[in-house]
Amino acid sequence: MLYGNIERLALLPYVNNIIKTLINEAIDVSKSKGFGKYELSLPGTFLILSEGETDLPSNRRAEVHKEYVDIQILLDGQEKIGYSNEFDDEIKKSERFPNDIMFLDLVVNEQFVTLVPGDFALFYPHQIHRPLCTHGEPAVVKKAIVKIPASTFSELTSLDQVKE
Repeated sequence: MLYGNIERLALLPYVNNIIKTLINEAIDVSKSKGFGKYELSLPGTFLILSEGETDLPSNRRAEVHKEYVDIQILLDGQEKIGYSNEFDDEIKKSERFPNDIMFLDLVVNEQFVTLVPGDFALFYPHQIHRPLCTHGEPAVVKKAIVKIPASTFSELTSLDQVKE
């Protein structure tokens, strides 16, 4: 997981520029478009602008993806997101999930991070996360969720591109 703020992307010089570019693009789209799904400039990437209501973690299911990096950007409200890197071997063994999502009821060693407007949390494939948890009373939040094919990054680091 990577946690940051859209106003402080310069503090993350080690983060791939593709991620920073897509975060900025998502923010630009969110200023001019309503809720819905939008293609982004990098082939295979897309943005979901949505609104949801936070709830107690016990009422929210955790999720995990295999094919996409998931960047959750909070646009309005306050949200806790649970996360964990511990999961059973069944998740690893599964080649694909329907619609690239598997829901989990039990999360081992779950930690939480609180997002305020402008904050984002990036989850790589196999990283469990539980979005839309309440920070206090349930409340409505607005989010921009960027989905990037994980293959984008594996192709960038292929052995063919490494200089000797």
